[in-house]
Amino acid sequence: MAAPFDRLTPRSQRVLEMAGEEAAALRHAEIGPEHLLLGLLREGPGMATRALRELGVDIAGLGHRMRSGLRPGEVDPGDHIALGQGVRDAVRMARIEAERLHHEHLGTEHLLLGILRGGEGATYLALVGAGVTLDRARRQVSSILNEQPPDPAFATRPASRSGARLAGGASGSSRFAFRDPRLDDLEHCARCEAPRRAEWRFCAFCGERWPRCGTCAALVPTVVGARFCTECGGGIDRDG
Repeated sequence: MAAPFDRLTPRSQRVLEMAGEEAAALRHAEIGPEHLLLGLLREGPGMATRALRELGVDIAGLGHRMRSGLRPGEVDPGDHIALGQGVRDAVRMARIEAERLHHEHLGTEHLLLGILRGGEGATYLALVGAGVTLDRARRQVSSILNEQPPDPAFATRPASRSGARLAGGASGSSRFAFRDPRLDDLEHCARCEAPRRAEWRFCAFCGERWPRCGTCAALVPTVVGARFCTECGGGIDRDG
């Protein structure tokens, strides 16, 4: 397959195969986003299904609702089934989401985010109807990548650290007057300034990745101008 399909993981390739099976079973001429979602729901152990479960989605129920809303077509069994433009667009959007997370591969989680990023169609509406938005899915995927659930106390994106912190006498807009003091003790994402824990590998808000030491691979807090690891003295790899 041509790029970006050549970046699909084995799980994602299997999802596309199952999407084709879903289209064939319904005698549809093209594999659409609805078949892609059904493939994701069937795949099982992938990150997309895990994220959906942790967002409270009834996987079997969503699959049943999707299938019941699709009408059988008239394609003869054994006929070639093409990839529809909707799936191509979803994979293209998945690549954008993967790049946002600094990933070279396209996993099932990226396919899910790609469908949601499209922002239209019956498949998108089915996910939104199940309570899954692009923002919620992004945060859940980032939470899984960080290998621990986000702290509810820090679930709200903070105001800029350059803005006001105290009411009365502080500079900045009054809407930033209240600030949880616990946020001041945390490192913050260099891209979006959301609070982040040292053990996290990715920002749960925007996907920015911590820099790593090129020698010992230790995670290094984002410090402007820092070039060396405080653990071993090795150079900090901010691009890797």
